[in-house]
Amino acid sequence: MHEKIETVAAPRLAGFCVTALAIQAFATLITVFLPEFYANAMALPVAAVGTAFMTVRVLDLLIDPVLGGMMDATRSRLGRYRPWLVASAPILMLSTYALFQAERGVGMTYLWSWLFVAFLGFSMIVLSHLAWTATLSSDSKGRTRIFAWWQIFATAGQFSILAILPLVARAYPDDPAAGMRAAGWVMTLLVPGAIIMALWAVPEKRVSVAQGRMSIGNYVALFRQGPVVRLVLADLLIALSTGVANAVALFFYMGQLGFDRATASTLILIAYAAAFAGTPLFAKLAGRIGKARALQAGAFLQAVLQLGMAIQPPQSFWLTAANVAALGLCIPIAWFLPRALMADVADASRERFGVDRTGLLYATLNGSMKLALGLAVGLAFLLLGWYEFDPAHAGDPHNAGLLRALIGVVPALFSLGVVLCMLRYPEERLREVSRMTALA
Repeated sequence: MHEKIETVAAPRLAGFCVTALAIQAFATLITVFLPEFYANAMALPVAAVGTAFMTVRVLDLLIDPVLGGMMDATRSRLGRYRPWLVASAPILMLSTYALFQAERGVGMTYLWSWLFVAFLGFSMIVLSHLAWTATLSSDSKGRTRIFAWWQIFATAGQFSILAILPLVARAYPDDPAAGMRAAGWVMTLLVPGAIIMALWAVPEKRVSVAQGRMSIGNYVALFRQGPVVRLVLADLLIALSTGVANAVALFFYMGQLGFDRATASTLILIAYAAAFAGTPLFAKLAGRIGKARALQAGAFLQAVLQLGMAIQPPQSFWLTAANVAALGLCIPIAWFLPRALMADVADASRERFGVDRTGLLYATLNGSMKLALGLAVGLAFLLLGWYEFDPAHAGDPHNAGLLRALIGVVPALFSLGVVLCMLRYPEERLREVSRMTALA
């Protein structure tokens, strides 16, 4: 007996995944460039900016489970997830304008308020789109294909938005805010356009399983499942790894390696260009050895390369670019593999509890990612503030040890934690449940 492989035609899948492009473009801007923008161009205290990003992320975590549960319980003509996707657009557009078009002189209250609004809209678009993506196929192979497409478009979002910044930086070398303002306008147009394409491209499937209530005991059991705990922890660690490195990347490239802003932005662009090759590479590897082992392999490779970044000599562009490009191959593992694995867990949970909690399960991953990125920026900036780091003097030899630790050593330790976390992950058992579901 063969598996019933469900497919979505490539043109429609492409239209659906444009929303992933918007999601990752926004995530990259708000985690990589926005902290530095407010600390440098807006002249807010480094430690205060780090605290704002960390605390708003932590507060926003309380909303994710509520949103996930509300999405699973939603009944409308549009479906469960599409109404939430539509509702996220105006929230993201308004907060993007406020954050990226800010003028020098805004205070911390302004940053705190609009960050919270932005993260609320981001939660809505991510949860609704990922949960909808998980329902497009009920077999493991089909999900690997769909989430690979999702990741390719996500990488395209990171790459395209980053491509704007070096160009603007070269055109306006004396205006560090110019690139952020341009990127903000792009995002304001991209988000609603991407959501319209998703609505057009793919209908939302109806789930046949009853959507009954779960008891408190069921909820506890849902989140105590070994695979859920492992995936959430792995997702947290891999996001901490990339988040800490991203938070100090511009300071490190410009201060310690001696590159100008345009060259530093180009290095980040190189990483995301390499991620295009990383997605099919890890998708193929996942098909050969399984998604869990592919995640382990990618995390181990990332740890080695991060340690290499910590010992980069100054003014060695091509050597740094080679290391950055190799690290870029590993970028897809942070989103693609844990979310593809969680779709299989959702099948097993549906079989066990008799209700569909896909949205709630993806809320746990979204929560772990947000917590990690908030903690990453907060940890990095608090350490910089405690060390009396001044962005205007990032090249001071006094800062070398801390910046090299934050760009390489600390992220490598988090990546190795992912390898340990995924040891003996029960992927075969979960894959069998998905296979039986596909055949049903």
